[in-house]
Amino acid sequence: MTRKQSSELRSLLFSENVSLGFPEIDAEYKIERKKTPICRVKCPAGVNIKSYVGLISEKRFGEALDVVRETNPLPGICGRVCTHPCESECNRGQVDQSIAICALKRFVADYELEHREKTRPKKVKQTRGEKVAIIGSGPAGLTAANDLARMGYGVTVFEAMPVAGGMLTACIPPFRLPREIIKTEIDAIAALGVKIKTNTRVSDTEGLLKKGYGAVFMAVGAYEGLKLGVPGEEELKGIVDCIKFLMDVNLENKKKKPGNKAVVIGGGNSAIDSARTAVRLGCDEVHIVYRRSRKEMPANEHEIEEAEKEGVKIHYLAAPVKILGKNGKVRGMECIKMELGEPDASGRRRPVPIEGSEFVVRADLIVPAISQRPDLAFLPEKHNFKITKWNTFTVDEETLESNVKGVFAGGDAVTGPNTVIDAIAAGHRAAASIDRLLRGESLKPACTLPEVEDLELVVDGYAHHEDTRAPIPSISLKQRKSFKEVESAFDEETAIREAKRCLRCGPCVECDQCVSSCWKKLMSVESAGEAGRGDDIFVQIPWVPERFPSGEGPWKADVLVGGKGRKSVVAEPIISMVVKTRCRGCGKCAEVCQYSAPRLEEKDGRLTARIDSLLCRGCGTCTPVCPSSAIEPLHFGDKRLTNVARTED
Repeated sequence: MTRKQSSELRSLLFSENVSLGFPEIDAEYKIERKKTPICRVKCPAGVNIKSYVGLISEKRFGEALDVVRETNPLPGICGRVCTHPCESECNRGQVDQSIAICALKRFVADYELEHREKTRPKKVKQTRGEKVAIIGSGPAGLTAANDLARMGYGVTVFEAMPVAGGMLTACIPPFRLPREIIKTEIDAIAALGVKIKTNTRVSDTEGLLKKGYGAVFMAVGAYEGLKLGVPGEEELKGIVDCIKFLMDVNLENKKKKPGNKAVVIGGGNSAIDSARTAVRLGCDEVHIVYRRSRKEMPANEHEIEEAEKEGVKIHYLAAPVKILGKNGKVRGMECIKMELGEPDASGRRRPVPIEGSEFVVRADLIVPAISQRPDLAFLPEKHNFKITKWNTFTVDEETLESNVKGVFAGGDAVTGPNTVIDAIAAGHRAAASIDRLLRGESLKPACTLPEVEDLELVVDGYAHHEDTRAPIPSISLKQRKSFKEVESAFDEETAIREAKRCLRCGPCVECDQCVSSCWKKLMSVESAGEAGRGDDIFVQIPWVPERFPSGEGPWKADVLVGGKGRKSVVAEPIISMVVKTRCRGCGKCAEVCQYSAPRLEEKDGRLTARIDSLLCRGCGTCTPVCPSSAIEPLHFGDKRLTNVARTED
């Protein structure tokens, strides 16, 4: 079949109903593309979550990690520090608790390290003549370097600090992100052929283009802390910005007790990291002062809870007014109580001071952590870049190209302080744009996720599953006086059990291996033409009892497509079963079955479906309508549903 014929057939498949050509079947079956689950929709990097979670449930850990790495080159890092927006949207959360997606990602990354199943990545041959320079070795820069190296470009990463990793190494404490994990994943990227030059500050970004680099990607972090703007801040010793405080500990190994009583100001992850670090440095008391309520606090809820477990006291609805001192040293901070007013530009309710509510918090160490912005001191005094009032680069939102042709920027350099997974997404986008530029193609549209359709999960009438979300293992509070990693990975049994909690939203596992491994056995795939996975066609085949008088298969038939193309189909009968822990008792299977095989049964106040194997004819109609994918094929041979798209010459 030619590429043109493939295109014509795909157009027919997705715009026409498919007639099976049998008069005894009073139905038509739509051929359609798979829909994207909401977890993947909400992941900035577009990680195929449903696929790798499904593979973990089948104990295929290596394949699961391969799926993660297709879109995330830092699985061990993200498995520890990702803010996991996917979990907030997980449909399982409407039933009981969302899937521990982030912990499962960490599990497969750590499993590989423990079992050494994979060898060191091989160097990728440089097939392109152009070179690309990347400024900054944080998650955005590393992701872009990974992508561009795999595309065949020569890539050099310039890092001003003595070690690579950017904010990952400088600011995230080792009790959350061990340094050996960062090093392992950076080494894997360097092994592709990426040159990483540390202790190398770039003083002329535009000059790199004149030195032979075809493009430049600026991925500098937000290292410059914002000032409180209150009296006493500049005059007294004992005030240390959170970034400097964390860098001193993480890079300079300054682990001397900084004071008896520490107060951190702010509500983000940097504030929580600073407070938990102060606990480990031996401070007798550690407080956080935050001007909004717990609900508005931007830090990860889990990290807030861990800080409180470790003894950090959080004062909500309070803000600093003045730093108090004696003999040039900090002795405390005057604060004022706040109340929440109308929402501001961030969508959160604006804190308003309550007159006459001032109070004093005693401290000999004050750590402001109210926000950061990029430090652009590396730019020459006379440069041509457009800079915003937030000290970030102005770029095209789609392509990430700056106003200087050939120079791109992304991550914190554009957004200000943001998440690791958002930086990874920016790295992917920048790499795709740079590739287009160097190939002489139009930069637009940028490499973004395809349009997706949110899937709605209806949970009315559903009782809780017996299997609840697995808790993440962690060391005891007594052990948290050092910088030893607090949390650890699931064991195999727990990881598999947690992965099986996934509701498998959508029509298949989306592993792109349906012909050989899709457990539903109802979908066939045809990769038409040479365009790759984007051209995959999935077909659901109904079972026709008249063609299986003995209950055996396979059934072979030609399928008409819009009266033009024909598809030759080989189908096998399937007898279905219900996985009761997934079943919500919605009754949809009973509604569609023409043989009355599924029946609802009540036990302990909970409805679940049961399929009568004597009545089931294996038509497979019940499987795709089940919103929680509780119905699995039970009896099937080695042959699976296959289809071969053909057009007549």
